[in-house]
Amino acid sequence: MPVDETLLDSIRTNVGAETVHSLGPVTALTIRRYARAIGESNPLYFDTEFARARGHAEIVAPPNLVTAITCWDEGPAAEGLREDGTPLVMQLEGLPTSGVRVMGGGEDMEFHAPITAGTTVVERSTMLDAELRQGRTGPFIVVRYRHEFVDGDGVLLVTSTRKVLVR
Repeated sequence: MPVDETLLDSIRTNVGAETVHSLGPVTALTIRRYARAIGESNPLYFDTEFARARGHAEIVAPPNLVTAITCWDEGPAAEGLREDGTPLVMQLEGLPTSGVRVMGGGEDMEFHAPITAGTTVVERSTMLDAELRQGRTGPFIVVRYRHEFVDGDGVLLVTSTRKVLVR
């Protein structure tokens, strides 16, 4: 599939569209595993009593945990993956599902409230814009999304503005 104005126009039809999906509860095991994986040793991420002594109901997730996990289930089998290793069914609405490569292009995050074990998280995603650019190896499209992660009561936890490159 050529990366051109036609593809750009088809992607832009999704600008402003919002999708909402529940990530479900963040478990203590997920928090501990993620903290270990990123080399954290802060007891706030492992020790319930330590976290409670600091005013939290449970252990606290490292700030970027919800933005780092792109798939909260077991993920697709090999036949459910694109050639570049990303899922055929993308959570980023409006992107083509074949004929292009999709990759991360950077992310800005703002942390509003700590996420503790047991918190149910909902992600609201909105495509902000899309722009065709020319690179050294040819054209590519930069798509920007805003992701708002809220708890079950709608309290804002994390805001992320993510760039995705399509080439």
